[in-house]
Amino acid sequence: MIYQTKIFTGLFRPLRSFFQLEKAETIYGLRRRITFLFIVSAIVFMISGWFGLGTHVISPLFSGNTEAQYEGLKSFFIVGRFLLGLFYAGVILYFPALWFWMMTDTYYSKLVVMQVLVLPILLLEQVSFILLAIGLDLPWYSSPLSLGIIAQYIFSHTYFSFLFGCISIFKVWMMVIQFKGLRTLTAKSPVAIISMIISIHLIFWVITAFFAYINFQIFL
Repeated sequence: MIYQTKIFTGLFRPLRSFFQLEKAETIYGLRRRITFLFIVSAIVFMISGWFGLGTHVISPLFSGNTEAQYEGLKSFFIVGRFLLGLFYAGVILYFPALWFWMMTDTYYSKLVVMQVLVLPILLLEQVSFILLAIGLDLPWYSSPLSLGIIAQYIFSHTYFSFLFGCISIFKVWMMVIQFKGLRTLTAKSPVAIISMIISIHLIFWVITAFFAYINFQIFL
């Protein structure tokens, strides 16, 4: 059986898509979808850099420069965001797939397909960060679609604001699709699958919050 990689079908009809994937002997269109997602991810991050998201880290470098120097630094920053978008797509596509592969007996390529289906959700979240920053001047961890705002009222330490800001409706949507995928593709119990999913996401959240918490300006 040949499986045709279709992102929208996987997002909105995941059970049907994963059932076909589980039976498939050949996966068609995977490389093209991966290339497409790499390009989209890079563009989304580049646009966020164009609007200045993340420039607070290097803001000391912009002070005291001429207009030409400012534009040059801005161009380098945007290129950096473009490369970050490529790195982001690579991490999301391949690292969780490797994590799940080490704990199951499923083909790695099929787990990559699962990640191909959920990466657009995270890119949509990145777009929401851009819109919130432009429209409401809100940082990503203060998104009303996450637990970051609640954490800011409960905890005084800013690290927890970053940590809970990582937990959003987009992440829940992603985890639900991953659960359905692993439930279909593997013989693991629901409890084991939930543990695998939560653990990998918790690793990402802790690392993301850690880098958000560090004041990189002291190194500039």
